Amino acid sequence: MSKRIHALVYTHGKFGKSLREILDTDNPLLYSGGVYPTKITELDLPEDYIDIQSRVIWYMKGHLKTSGIVDMEYTYSRVNHLFKDDFIYLSYHDKLQTETDKWGFTHYTNYDVCVCGNDIVDIVLAAEIYSGFDTSEIRRKIEEKRIWLRDNHPDDYEQFVKEDEDIFDLWKRKGYIPQRLMGG
Repeated sequence: MSKRIHALVYTHGKFGKSLREILDTDNPLLYSGGVYPTKITELDLPEDYIDIQSRVIWYMKGHLKTSGIVDMEYTYSRVNHLFKDDFIYLSYHDKLQTETDKWGFTHYTNYDVCVCGNDIVDIVLAAEIYSGFDTSEIRRKIEEKRIWLRDNHPDDYEQFVKEDEDIFDLWKRKGYIPQRLMGG
């Protein structure tokens, strides 16, 4: 009997009741959405699930579905690091909508999953492969952030990024990208 794999995110552990509490992280069985226990292990997941470890899942190891994405957007913070406070919003059902709050800040709504941190590059590459998603605008924004960081925080850039090169090319060359995503 095959296992039903339908969650967008599976985690190695579950969210506890208190802020940032995680439980059961050594269990080989995954949790759907970090909440619901399953009989699924990491080995049961199809290849369109990629590894993530993001603040949005309290840094548990997780797996994100990258097929079926119909819309995605990337936002970045103008701070002295790359990706830590940047977000990628994913929708598997509808185009993302925006909403402006009373202070004039724009927020994405109706997204299914939001991820922050270094996994953004892998997510973009996987979306190209498994969803056929055109990521050219997202890649442009990521390059815009890289250049902004280089020009505004050169010491931090030198410490963490070093080379003045497109981040996708740089990370591929340095081997930071999983082999199965290298074609994107």
